[in-house]
Amino acid sequence: MRHVLLVVGASFAAIALLSRPAIASPTLSGDVDVGHAVGEAADWNGATFGMTARAGYEADLGKGLFLAPEVGAGFVHIARGDGVADGSALLPSNPSLFRLLGGLRLGVADRSVTSLFVRGGYAWITGEADGHTRRAQAPLLDVGLAVDVAVTPLFRLGGHAGFGAMWARDYGGAFTSLHLGFTGTLMLDAHDGRSPERTAAR
Repeated sequence: MRHVLLVVGASFAAIALLSRPAIASPTLSGDVDVGHAVGEAADWNGATFGMTARAGYEADLGKGLFLAPEVGAGFVHIARGDGVADGSALLPSNPSLFRLLGGLRLGVADRSVTSLFVRGGYAWITGEADGHTRRAQAPLLDVGLAVDVAVTPLFRLGGHAGFGAMWARDYGGAFTSLHLGFTGTLMLDAHDGRSPERTAAR
């Protein structure tokens, strides 16, 4: 966790130094995701549902490109699958988790925004086993592709798809899943002199 915070902090500092204040664009975003466990994880778990709040700082790299460090926090519930959670399960049965995230987003902006994201973090998991509450912790990784469009000069709406993995302590291998979702993004500097289309897209 400490390494994730150091990487995110260093990214914010580098972006702040390399970008001009008039170009830098602080953002607030909310994600709603649905997905499903894949691979070995699908033996014990099924559908997933999650919500995440994120704060970012988009910096213009020129020619429509931008780079954005971001941090976030969210909740995910993972439904029980058809299998039985035993000693070889990858997570506690019917788990819910709280997670903290930090990462980078690289994209191209015009009237729409297409971006690739990669972020790491940590999850605190609560589940069940033999009628008892079980807890676990897990580092995690999430990568994906997002596309947003301008709704107003202040607001973007879009969708994303991604792949996630977690490695829970005292359990089996990596829990892996695919997810799809919707995102709303609020731009916090829509009055910096750029056109409404450019501001909303960036």
